[in-house]
Amino acid sequence: MGTLKEVEETRLRRPSRLRIVDDVYQSLEEAILTGEIVPGSRLVETAIAEQLDVSRTTVREAFLMLKRQGLVASEPRRGTFVTRLSREDALDLGYTRALLEAFAVTVGYARLDDALVQELESLLAEMGTCDIPKEFPRLVEIDLAFHAKLVQLAGMPRLFDVWSRLNGRIGALYIRGVEEMHLHTDDLVTLHRNLLNAIRSGSDHGQLAIIQHYVREDGSRSTPGMAAQNLLNVASRRLTAEPARVQGPVEEE
Repeated sequence: MGTLKEVEETRLRRPSRLRIVDDVYQSLEEAILTGEIVPGSRLVETAIAEQLDVSRTTVREAFLMLKRQGLVASEPRRGTFVTRLSREDALDLGYTRALLEAFAVTVGYARLDDALVQELESLLAEMGTCDIPKEFPRLVEIDLAFHAKLVQLAGMPRLFDVWSRLNGRIGALYIRGVEEMHLHTDDLVTLHRNLLNAIRSGSDHGQLAIIQHYVREDGSRSTPGMAAQNLLNVASRRLTAEPARVQGPVEEE
């Protein structure tokens, strides 16, 4: 989990917004995602409150927000620590997102036009300018925007809502993936471009490409991937028989 240490010397960006708890949360999130505060570090409520010149109640509320995102965990009589997704949690989150996205691509493949491809390519170009780990938060935002456009292909607002609820933990998933595979910005762009090319070549290819995009499987992990693909094929056949369920664009908020 990394070396435990108290985060008293870390320099955090001072809050500036009217809703102070949101800014404290974003300051801590930024420090965690950029690696300024590493997994295993202890977050000391009093020290952070003093450094940012806010109340301990505000810091406590920010901790709760971080906990909901899976970025920190509280341990009785020990304190609050920056977490690192376990392999099991990473697989669970990765496959869940993969299933939702692969389903969306299967259902909405006909909506993938040149204009959308150009938007996705623009996001990849922006991703390529990110400096890891300094601009990790920006990288995560671009990644979410890229995958959101894939989910919106389905034209199903409820599906998009379910997918969006998982977004809070994507930063933790990204951190684990980059750590395990030692990825650089160019590697991440290549992974996403390969995914886009597979989707453009046909929805069947896109299904498996999305699953592999989230979880780099070895031989021992092939069964979940095959099961996911079979599930998607069944869902695709059912939707083909009931086209009325997949019509209509995603509603803009």
